[in-house]
Amino acid sequence: MRTVTPKTWVLRPAADPEIAAQLESSLGVPPAFAQLLAGRGFRTAKEVTDFMEPSMDSLLDPYTMRDMELALDRIWKAVEAQEHILVYGDYDVDGITSTSLLTSALETLGAKVSYFIPDRIKDGYGLSVRGVEMARKRRVNLIITADCGITATAEVRLAREHGIDVIVTDHHEPIGTMPEAVAILNPKRHDCSYAFKDLAGVGVVFKLVQGLHASRPDAYPEGFVARNLDLVSLGTIADVVPLVGENRVFAKLGLEQLHDSHRPGITALKEVAGLTARRIESGHVAYILAPRINAAGRLGNAESGVRLLLSNEPREATSIAESLEEDNTNRKKIDESTLEDALELLRRQGPELPPAIVLWSDRWHPGVLGIVASRLMERFHRPTILISADEDEGKGSGRSIKGFDICQALQECGEHLVGFGGHSYAAGLTIRAERLEAFREHFCRVVGERLKAEDYVPTLSIDGTLPLDQCDENLVRALERLSPFGIGNTEPLFVAEDITWGAPPMVVSKNHLKMSIRQNGRELDCIGFGLGYLVAPLRADEGRVFVAFVPTINVWQNRARLQLKLRDIQVRPDGRGT
Repeated sequence: MRTVTPKTWVLRPAADPEIAAQLESSLGVPPAFAQLLAGRGFRTAKEVTDFMEPSMDSLLDPYTMRDMELALDRIWKAVEAQEHILVYGDYDVDGITSTSLLTSALETLGAKVSYFIPDRIKDGYGLSVRGVEMARKRRVNLIITADCGITATAEVRLAREHGIDVIVTDHHEPIGTMPEAVAILNPKRHDCSYAFKDLAGVGVVFKLVQGLHASRPDAYPEGFVARNLDLVSLGTIADVVPLVGENRVFAKLGLEQLHDSHRPGITALKEVAGLTARRIESGHVAYILAPRINAAGRLGNAESGVRLLLSNEPREATSIAESLEEDNTNRKKIDESTLEDALELLRRQGPELPPAIVLWSDRWHPGVLGIVASRLMERFHRPTILISADEDEGKGSGRSIKGFDICQALQECGEHLVGFGGHSYAAGLTIRAERLEAFREHFCRVVGERLKAEDYVPTLSIDGTLPLDQCDENLVRALERLSPFGIGNTEPLFVAEDITWGAPPMVVSKNHLKMSIRQNGRELDCIGFGLGYLVAPLRADEGRVFVAFVPTINVWQNRARLQLKLRDIQVRPDGRGT
């Protein structure tokens, strides 16, 4: 069985030279940057400026989201009557930031509000029967979901039977009949005309807060709405939604707030993560901050994440952040053992990879399945579902590749499932143990019928070739203005052709590739995170060497120097692409 699926490099179509020249002249940017902009579809300097300098002024009118007025009317009624409002969130970062933002916004209005984050193991995902019963015992009058609820038809009906109204705020795909809630805020509703469909759950909550402010501008302190973009940025980046449109506004402006946050919880989190002196970028959120917030929901009580973000006391925030750091350390150990176990189960299935990876075990912790499924999906580039199952029932998490809607596939396999939900790239499910084998067979058949051989090969989208003598700090600083990077706005990636080694390839730290390369008299240092497996074949192969890289500035011991971040390397005997 292969250990890593090789990548195919796909070069973007060549930029229009006239447009590139105009952008270079009008913006005063390096030629390579202008060519990249033109290649990505920018046509005018204004388009570029609007993208690089997003503004709150470009946000859409919250009232264009279906049911917004219904939601606002019910919330104001609850605030004025001092009815008990329960914010019912989800246990991931998107749900935790959604819950924190909405709770804070309602408290500021003087509402009687509390929050609840379900236990991953006891309650499962979303609004549950146990959650409704808890709300009844708390004498709740109104439940507002945050990042969940779009499939909770039975649970919303149960709440109504207990005299509890429900407002759903969610961004996941509606499946079947929607709940009979007072209002459902979800841009993915088929009858919702809201122009931007890719909000995270915290983005939908932010639109609700915008609506509350717009309906009664004097109800909030000046600047309250904008000051919460740090929470919106955290949840948006962590949930891996496209960083374009409104999401780019949230991410860009929110990252600036995260750098100098007014929240004791954010300050404490950065301290335990070693980011106090660093300018926070999207990668820091995705790989350092978000996993620590997530750790509580994966292994313990996710409400500690909400308490961290809402804390006004530095000492309390530090204590919570340190606890999350410990949870995250333990989570990493469980991740590693689960990954090793899953790889062994996959190896036992034989040398050929199936159309989809579906594995289960009674030894796996449900809280880490999504992370490990992502790693398997990235390694083997095929839809992956991992299930923690006992003799009665299993709970699983799935991740998918570009172009395959895993949620739609689960719907087609629904006869085997107790329940499921999610979106195109990530989903969760519950299944009876006796249906596991039949589900795997059905799911693999659905995947095999829909995907072609080339779909199983990961691709790298290359912006263009870039000679090493054009790599300098001015270009890097220009490229950084396109950040934050993510889906819909990928990190600029270039190819250097026919390079030779300076310092030969070697493995450093945990499977990282380190070397230097030369081209036309220019030599630059390189680092390839997670690419240590390439060292042996690179030393053995002879041919023309091509590297795919991102030019960066590495700061070490107060010294800044140009460094190439490698994404892949190809050795081509005849110089042609693969």
